[in-house]
Amino acid sequence: MPSAAVSSEIVQAPNLILASSSPRRIDLIKNLGLKFEILPSDLDEIVDAALTPSQVVAELAESKAARVKELVQERGGAIAQSHHVILAADTIVVFEGDILGKPVDRDHAIAMLSRLVGNTHEVYTGVHVISVNQSLENQTTVVAHHEIEVAKVEFRKLSATEIANYVDSKEPMDKAGSYALQGIGAFMINKIEGSPSNIIGLPLVRTINLLRKCGVQIMGE
Repeated sequence: MPSAAVSSEIVQAPNLILASSSPRRIDLIKNLGLKFEILPSDLDEIVDAALTPSQVVAELAESKAARVKELVQERGGAIAQSHHVILAADTIVVFEGDILGKPVDRDHAIAMLSRLVGNTHEVYTGVHVISVNQSLENQTTVVAHHEIEVAKVEFRKLSATEIANYVDSKEPMDKAGSYALQGIGAFMINKIEGSPSNIIGLPLVRTINLLRKCGVQIMGE
């Protein structure tokens, strides 16, 4: 009796593209053991004041992913013709309804932190992934998934000297909300409700689930 034929087709893992140059997001993805290309979008991040924080991060993350999809196609080459997955994210800090971006200077950073100390604020991150897969028949399938994560961060009370010295460390100057959980800024945080990696810039549990939906294997699954 002849043995059953075994398919010789090998399913290739999709190429992963991170639509961000954020060192924090790059480190988080590297820690998952993934190989990926860094290709940030060139969009201006304009926030519509009429949107809720959840809508802001969802819209910006989707726009970044869509723009990088365009950039990949414009560039062409092997990756554009292969199965590739684009991962984009956007994170904002919100306090009393105000979106706190990156400080423009030292005084701005001190003023921002002076509002946050002794209080609780929220950190919103929108994650958007796009899977682009071209079949042997040259038919392209595009599937998108997205999630939103919210965490609450309680700062302890700080003296003016502590705030000024932290700002003078230069760590806050390129961070939304003027602090970094993964750095010196951890000394200010009294309590966290939610995902710590979300506060850094990418909620890993939600991100892993979205990438796996697109065929990206993480930790062997």
